[in-house]
Amino acid sequence: MQRREFLTMLSVGATGTFIPWHGAQAKIAPLQSYLRTNWSRDPYSFGAYSYVAKGALQSDRITLGAPIQNRIYFAGEAVHPKQNSTVHAAYESGVSAAHKVRRSNIERIAIIGAGISGLAAAKILSDNAKSVTVFEARSRIGGRIWTDNSLGVPLDIGASWIHGTRRNPLTNLARQTNTQTIVTDDSFIIRGKGGRNIKEENAPDWLENVVSIQHDAGADSSEINLDAYFAQDEFGGPDVILPTGYESILSVFRGNYTIKNSEKVTMVSHNENGVEITSSNGKATFDAVIVTLPLGVLKKGVVTFKPALPEAKQQAIERLGMGTLDKLYLVFNEPFWDKDITWILTPENGLPRGHFNQWLNLYKYLNLPIILAFNGGPPAIELSDMPDEVIVERALTSLIKSYS
Repeated sequence: MQRREFLTMLSVGATGTFIPWHGAQAKIAPLQSYLRTNWSRDPYSFGAYSYVAKGALQSDRITLGAPIQNRIYFAGEAVHPKQNSTVHAAYESGVSAAHKVRRSNIERIAIIGAGISGLAAAKILSDNAKSVTVFEARSRIGGRIWTDNSLGVPLDIGASWIHGTRRNPLTNLARQTNTQTIVTDDSFIIRGKGGRNIKEENAPDWLENVVSIQHDAGADSSEINLDAYFAQDEFGGPDVILPTGYESILSVFRGNYTIKNSEKVTMVSHNENGVEITSSNGKATFDAVIVTLPLGVLKKGVVTFKPALPEAKQQAIERLGMGTLDKLYLVFNEPFWDKDITWILTPENGLPRGHFNQWLNLYKYLNLPIILAFNGGPPAIELSDMPDEVIVERALTSLIKSYS
């Protein structure tokens, strides 16, 4: 079952798997450490992934991805016409752009962005004897694939799942790199005040919007073209996480090309003779460029195009939305929550709606006392300017009210 299908169960009345709550009081273990994301304020993405906003159409993604005069090509999850907002969409768009360039007489190619889309394109082109230079503003590769090891365990603060393993190209990448995968199930429980068990039919109406829209699209249902949202294709098979970290699959893209980390591109100029890239380290000329910038960066106008992008492409950038999904990992010395349940919902936590209402129990899959909170859409934006201590306090408040 796909994650979107599971998260919609609250609205269709399906029955989840529940574990009885034993005792009126729970012992809350001391917090050991935490890890927070804040994607809307990330200057290299300005959000987590794209969505089709109200007033936009899925065809805007095709417009966004259309090449310009066989000089400027576009890739990334935002340009995939059917399975956008996912890692496999980013990967497939990079492969598609690379094959378009490969079939031309172009020899020297610049790629802006070393996420999975840019890396996939670089690998294909360099394997076909093209000269490839990748410009990456971050000090690392991976883009929104970002595995953090600062807490002593690999934790993905960007992409976390391979959504649907059947015929999914990421499944093959995991196999090629011998990356372990663990199937996650759809078991869930709704905990109210004092740890009481709330049946799904008694859950508040607003909770479904939080878990199935805000935490999937990174936006509120009021902001989304819902017809386009629910019409997206999905792969079959189970969803899996990668316990050694998503970045494990990136090794498959090693190749004979140059990566320039910490080099920010500020301008892309082109004419009939080629492309000039202006970066923080100067200027360089190429025959063509593949732009894999996140939609949020395109919307901010961080990179200038000369001549300006076609009007239809600019309008597509404006109409499409950039969503936010933030995570907060909490590490304890022992689990005090439901150990054998995947998803824990906490609608009666005394916080504003959308704040710390959904948790992923990683103890079940990693055998470590780690629980992960999600905040998406407008609530994530509301929380984005709060300091870490306030964020952690609110998270703990949610857990304490739901398990004591």
